Amino acid sequence: MITDSLTTQNNSPGDTSPLSLRTIISHNTLKSGVQEQACYVLLDISPNRDLPTSRLPLNLCLVLDKSTSMQGLRLQQVKEATHQIIDYLQPNDTFSLVVFSDRAEVLLPGQKNIDKPLAKSVVSTTQPSGGTEMLQGLLAGLKEIQGNRSDDSVNHMILLTDGQTYGDEDDCLAQAEWAGRSQVSISTMGIGADWNEDLLDAMANASGGVSTYIDFPRKIVDAFKATITELSTIVAREIILTVTPSEGLTLQEAFQITPHIRRLDISGSKAILGPLGNTGRKTIVMEFRIKTIPESGVKRLARFTVEGDVPTQAKQQSWAWTEVKATISSDAEVPPSIPPVIITTLGKLAIFKMQEKAMEDLEKGNIIAATSRLETMATRLLNLGETELARAALLEAGRLSRTGNLSAEGKKKIRYGTRSLSILPKEIQHD
Repeated sequence: MITDSLTTQNNSPGDTSPLSLRTIISHNTLKSGVQEQACYVLLDISPNRDLPTSRLPLNLCLVLDKSTSMQGLRLQQVKEATHQIIDYLQPNDTFSLVVFSDRAEVLLPGQKNIDKPLAKSVVSTTQPSGGTEMLQGLLAGLKEIQGNRSDDSVNHMILLTDGQTYGDEDDCLAQAEWAGRSQVSISTMGIGADWNEDLLDAMANASGGVSTYIDFPRKIVDAFKATITELSTIVAREIILTVTPSEGLTLQEAFQITPHIRRLDISGSKAILGPLGNTGRKTIVMEFRIKTIPESGVKRLARFTVEGDVPTQAKQQSWAWTEVKATISSDAEVPPSIPPVIITTLGKLAIFKMQEKAMEDLEKGNIIAATSRLETMATRLLNLGETELARAALLEAGRLSRTGNLSAEGKKKIRYGTRSLSILPKEIQHD
């Protein structure tokens, strides 16, 4: 069952929400008298087609690792990528640049309409030195962003590193959580294999940003370009989802599956989903467990409310809601009819969760179980046509069985590769 978007109106006639919601439920009909049943709901969030697409001003800070390990091609490509970011800026954008190693240095304090040739020359003079203390750079970058934010600015940090930060991981995560509460999203980027993907993932998720794995230095420019392009499409600076299950229903788990897969932490029935672009969408899949339903009839299962901070619609409501219902039947022969997009989604999600379980097994020292999961993953990935990722999983399974460890590079390839198994927008629209 596909439910068209429901947009509520405020007190001004004709004003509608800037957000469009659609839901797909796995089961139109549920059986009464069953002790417990599972039901899946796909929620698709996109900007309303009538929403103005004028570009919001950016308040962007780059926080870049310049430690000794960045020397050579890595730092060269970072400089080139930063030059391209500077070229992309418009006069009303605010730009700041922080570099860090053992300490942080603000090379370019935040300002609008920057002198681009001068800014590029400052970037070009950066030299590698020292170790990696990420917290210092993070604090300096957040200070620049906070000091230059405006009512309609998109506040964002690109944080790039190639190494482990030591002793300040908890403080880094706490600052990222604060950033998320303050509508500052953080794109974390790791180059090579020697960085903490758990930390960078957690920081990005906490702030509503995205974590990116860059395996080769020459991909740095593309990663920066993709980020600045996405920032330029943002129409809603923050999307917050509230899930309200009906009595007898429990939300077991939730995942965002577009533009990439990530597990959602729905604390107090709320989840921060980050910014939304005018050509993008966020799709969430949720698993509900339903206790015994004694009576037949139509039952509301859950209500979903989505709030968005949309600066161009300041005088209109910035939220929308929808709900899902199912028919409760006593007919024991009711056949399940699950939409293909739900089946596809759960299949890809199963591979992502298998990767999570394999890493958990490895941490517990259960090498045999972790190896088996990776081998099963490889088979399923081949069935999806994901040959390169399947090969990586199979190679790491062999390495794990021989040595008891995964390579740092292989672990990241599997983690970030399975995250990219998101469903396509057309799969949702045409279901």
